[in-house]
Amino acid sequence: MNDSQNYLQEELYSLIQSDGKIFDFLQESSLDGLWYWDIENPDNEWMNDRFWEVLGYDPKEKKHLSSEWQGIINQDDLAMAMDNFESHCKNPNHPYDQIVRYTHRDGSIVWIRCRGMAIRDDSGKPIRMIGAHNDITKLKELELKFQRIIREIDKSYATTKLAFEESERLFETIPDAVFKVDVEGNILKVNSAATSILIFTKDELESMTLRDLSVPEADDLGGVVKEYTENPDNELSLSKNGLNVFSKDKRCLLVDVAMRMLDTAYGVNIIIVMRDVSEREHLICSLQEKLSENKKLEKLTLIDELTKIYNSRHFHQVLKREFMDSKRYDRSLILLLLDIDLFKNINDNYGHEAGNVVLVELSRRINEYIRYGDTFSRIGGEEFAIVLPCTDVESALVIAERIVMEIENNAFSIGSNQKISVTLSIGMSQLSVDDENCKGIFFLSMFDKCVKKHTIPTHAISFHVSYLTR
Repeated sequence: MNDSQNYLQEELYSLIQSDGKIFDFLQESSLDGLWYWDIENPDNEWMNDRFWEVLGYDPKEKKHLSSEWQGIINQDDLAMAMDNFESHCKNPNHPYDQIVRYTHRDGSIVWIRCRGMAIRDDSGKPIRMIGAHNDITKLKELELKFQRIIREIDKSYATTKLAFEESERLFETIPDAVFKVDVEGNILKVNSAATSILIFTKDELESMTLRDLSVPEADDLGGVVKEYTENPDNELSLSKNGLNVFSKDKRCLLVDVAMRMLDTAYGVNIIIVMRDVSEREHLICSLQEKLSENKKLEKLTLIDELTKIYNSRHFHQVLKREFMDSKRYDRSLILLLLDIDLFKNINDNYGHEAGNVVLVELSRRINEYIRYGDTFSRIGGEEFAIVLPCTDVESALVIAERIVMEIENNAFSIGSNQKISVTLSIGMSQLSVDDENCKGIFFLSMFDKCVKKHTIPTHAISFHVSYLTR
């Protein structure tokens, strides 16, 4: 800090001490409430006028008692604030900083960021506490509105079959880049998100081909489309992860691509949904380096030897970690447990080698539906589990349904001329606020083993468990 800043700082501090008007100006213009609490006599607490005005009350009607505000604060938030207070008193480095809800005099909710600092005596014992309020209600309302919008968009994206619809409204509102192309890779139509992500104008993109966007010596997006059109029944060609494309400003973007064929009056077109995942590139590279360094150890301790997916040990580690993160950050967590129906009959009728072929192929197919951040594991002989962090129930049901249909509609080849039809049962559990550890969400996902013959409809999710079977 230079000299001019030092003398001005000292001057300001001196003015605050000598002129109460300066302090009044600071607290009235920059804060939405100020309070000073006698910890030794906890009933006594001074709150400034602004404290009550933000909450819709006349300060003259309020006494300087802690009980005055404790009756209008959300009681769960009060418990959280008291926990933080206890921690702050024990450890000054623990911040007393939380967002709490108050009930306004008109009945509405006021979101307040409440911060404070304990004032201690010479022995370090907290004797007073000073705190400040900032009204963040408008910001919180915008955040909640944004979250609702994102959930609706994700729900639409997960459930709408883009290949069979040309809805202009949906085409434009999807946040990912959407292209309609012909079988030669010529771009016929794009949405607004495509122009935003790739910088090109709508007219520029609609005069280009997919090859014009492809990065030299990398996966050719036009070639991917051609491969799909030549073999549309191959589910593996429906989506590609980690492709590279060029934007107009010559940035190389990492994208995930999903494709669907669309029959129109003018011939066959392909709908391509391109999601920009460049921001996770660093994370992926870091993960790849770790996997490379620990490949041998992972193969011995984390990977199932037969199916080459994660084993039970790794599954339980991930579930515990994701459970703790989801509880800490108030995020959704879904667990799917998959069980091959009548798998013993396959081993008995076709031999264990055929059973192994089914396990390996089934693992490979399901892996196609696993997103970055999800964990797919084999936890038993014919039992598998998928951990879906940050996933709502509707999206998880779509994933489960797609897996069930994929396995049911595509027989398994166990020889040159022999195929086996396989079906799956899937149990689902969602993290509940009442769960104290990950055992609850795990055992609820196993609920299907108790109701094999009593299918629970997929919409019956209100009691914490849903069940899919084929």
